[in-house]
Amino acid sequence: MERYRNYSDYLKGKYGEKVYKIPISIPVTCPNRDGTLSDKACIFCGSIGADYETKAVGMGITQQLNRSMAHVGPKYKAKKFIAYFLNFTNTYAPLDRFRNWVEEAMSHPDIVGVDISTRPDCIHEAYLDILKELSGKYGKDVTLELGLQSTNVHTLSILNRCHTVAEFVDASLRIGRYGFGLCTHIIADLPWDDRLDVVEAAKLISVLPVTEVKLHSLYIVKGTKLAEMYEKGEVTLLPMEEYLERVALFLAYMRPDIVPQRIVGRASGNNTLSVNGGSPWWEVKDRIEKLLEERNITQGCMCDYIDGKAVRRFVENG
Repeated sequence: MERYRNYSDYLKGKYGEKVYKIPISIPVTCPNRDGTLSDKACIFCGSIGADYETKAVGMGITQQLNRSMAHVGPKYKAKKFIAYFLNFTNTYAPLDRFRNWVEEAMSHPDIVGVDISTRPDCIHEAYLDILKELSGKYGKDVTLELGLQSTNVHTLSILNRCHTVAEFVDASLRIGRYGFGLCTHIIADLPWDDRLDVVEAAKLISVLPVTEVKLHSLYIVKGTKLAEMYEKGEVTLLPMEEYLERVALFLAYMRPDIVPQRIVGRASGNNTLSVNGGSPWWEVKDRIEKLLEERNITQGCMCDYIDGKAVRRFVENG
């Protein structure tokens, strides 16, 4: 029995065969790094962002796609791919450059969609209009990924996110009106959050047009403000047992049709001081699934709060 929706199965059902995401990197930064909002960045974000995954410095989009397809296609028996604009904030660019990058990815014959990682305060309808136009032109799907991380505004301030939950709500509603997919990132074991915050995060994304979610634990990336705090003893990571509990709680309260792209993350060990409490990601995943089985938890089993819970009896009785 599956306790939560499987992302690979979801993609196979949608496209009729195995689909694999190809991370690509474009020359963008972030308004939280270049002085627009802050020059300090989020406390957990390293100087290379997530580019350790692509190793694509100086490579064009088509070259990156072809290189990765040649490697992962035979390995995973995939012939269709999603172009994943991964590193930093991928809508933080002039409109013409953004259009050119997305069009190059969408025009690739083996690409079925694009997945664009960005910030809640970097969603503007001018960019969404470009995505809608190119999606129609090439017949390719669009998903936007927004880093929310927490619904606790005090935690967001500690993380130096430089946005609040309001910006996330605004961006989500705008994306939803365009009919695009929307994936939300949540760090489930932030030490400044408690389990009530985790439940609220599940509830918030469930009442918004979110279609997918990524859950992961708090990593300590070398050279970050968080690493400095960690080494000085100013922050203590929660035990992995608490992460397991919080993920189970999140899944229980999350809308049952949302697709978890992942319930545990991965990071380069060479670039981190701590990842998943030192456990391999697959071991953490197995432990989460065992906990779900033991507690008889299925995704959405506690999702009873949508559509006027307090007045349902009046509707049902009359």
